Formats: sequence, C-alpha cells, structure tokens
Amino acid sequence: MKAVIIAAGKGVRLRPITDEIPKCMAELKGKPMMEHVLVNLKKAGIEECHLVVGYKKDVIEEHFGPEFEGMKLNYFVQEEPKGTAHAVSLVEEYIDGKFLITNADVIVGSQNYQALIKTDEFDKADGVLLARKVKDPWRYGVLKTEGQKIIDIIEKPAPGKEPSNLINAGVYRFSKDFFEAIRETQLSERNEYELVDSIKIYMKKGKNMEFRNCIGMCVDVATKADLEEADSILDELFPM
Repeated sequence: MKAVIIAAGKGVRLRPITDEIPKCMAELKGKPMMEHVLVNLKKAGIEECHLVVGYKKDVIEEHFGPEFEGMKLNYFVQEEPKGTAHAVSLVEEYIDGKFLITNADVIVGSQNYQALIKTDEFDKADGVLLARKVKDPWRYGVLKTEGQKIIDIIEKPAPGKEPSNLINAGVYRFSKDFFEAIRETQLSERNEYELVDSIKIYMKKGKNMEFRNCIGMCVDVATKADLEEADSILDELFPM
C-alpha cells in the first residue's frame, strides 16, 4: 500500500528553526519529525511513500534519498503553496487503489495507521479519518457524527457551538475515487485548495466517511510548544 505525505510547508510559527530547514525536518529526539512518521508508516505496512515537498525541498531529498529502510520514496514538488488538496492532487497518476494521506507534522503511533488500513473495517466506508478528542475543539475542524459516520466537518465553530469534542487529526484513508472530489474543489477564503473541502464534496457525492479514534500519542506540531510536547511524549515512550 502507498501513503502520501504532505511535507511542503514553511512552518512560519517554528521560526527561527525553519529559516534554514523545512518544517518537517525540525528535530524530535535528535531526528527529523518526518523520520518518526516514516518509521511508523513502515511499521504499519506501508511499502511506498509519495512525498509532496516544496519549501527547501532539497534538504528533505538529500537527507532521505530514494528510500527509507527499504520503503520506496518518491518526490513531488508543489511549486506554490496552493493548499493540501492541491498537494495531494499531484500524485493522482501514481495512485492505483486505496491509499493513506498524512501531514508530515502530525506525529502518531503506527497503531493509528493500522486502524485506518484494516481492510475488514475500511470496506464498510469509502473514506476514513483519524479523530482525536480535545478540550478546546473550537480551535480546530470539529466532527459532527452519527456513530462512526461523519456527517460534517465544521471549521473553528464558535465556542459552545461545537457539535462534539472530536477533531480532524490530519490522517486519512481513501479510495482512488477521492481524486474526483479533489478535482471539483474550489479555492477557499485562504486562497488555497483545502483537503477538508474535498472531503465535504466527497460526502455530498454520497460517499460514506467514517472516523477512528486516535490511540496513544497524537501531536500536530505547529509551534515550538507543540514540538516540545511531542519531544516530551517521545521521551516517555522511548526513554534513553
């Protein structure tokens, strides 16, 4: 199975770290954060990864090269920051079945990738995303659900108006037909093609989107505080 890793971001909120390196190369426990993503994808059984790179892309390619511990790596360049849906669209011709999508700055354990990959469960849904519970859901994309089914994703609702405390963790599993929804995605108010908008189109087409609860660590690294949190959790999981 193949995975798509979105790794084109600048990581403005991680400056000055990202003045010289792309966000996904910021270190956790002495290794680039994307190396932790690759390790866990390999543990989950992923055999090939499409890396969508952009800002300081040469740093990534020079570090990882054409493979990682036997897992083939392919590089696709997003020349301009046009959003997550646009990033995924670059690999369409190289996807031939079900595939995983993850952001390079989302650190989760391999069991979470495995939960999305499990064929028997996934066959009940057209798409699956990883969800996590938070105390401040209004800061994120909040899931409106019925059982395991996703009814809607509401971006940053007003405090007290959120339909649940479950948020989109930024890890997904789709079939090839998801690219049809990506092609229909329009520019957002941020002037980007957003993956969440593609998911909403996918659901309007009658596709069944479900969620799986995150197991164990899940850190979306956006700031230095997030980086420190992820580093601390990894220290607890893998003490020296």
